[in-house]
Amino acid sequence: MKYLLIPVFLGAVLASGCIHTSETVVRDESRTPIEFENDTAGRLFYETLSRNGHRGREESSTEISLPIVFEHKVKTVRGPNADFNDAVARCDTNRDGKITEAEARIYAGTPK
Repeated sequence: MKYLLIPVFLGAVLASGCIHTSETVVRDESRTPIEFENDTAGRLFYETLSRNGHRGREESSTEISLPIVFEHKVKTVRGPNADFNDAVARCDTNRDGKITEAEARIYAGTPK
């Protein structure tokens, strides 16, 4: 009797269709607070940040599936603030929370 229920169950699952879900999660972080020594430092920093564009987005994927019946995919990506925070970490070499004009010029690759 038990073995008769297995084909009935599989038939019901196949007749009802499959469940597919897919989602993308953006993991953003808050921006690192930063000050600039002067307008030139701020301009150099933001121009370089926009010129460099987005670095390769780090992604992670998770996939769970039971063939024919269920499939669930989750893709996690870093948010845009991560690029900003990385740039601040590279530019503010002494980690004092203030980007000087000299630090901005070094970051931009344009020494005085």
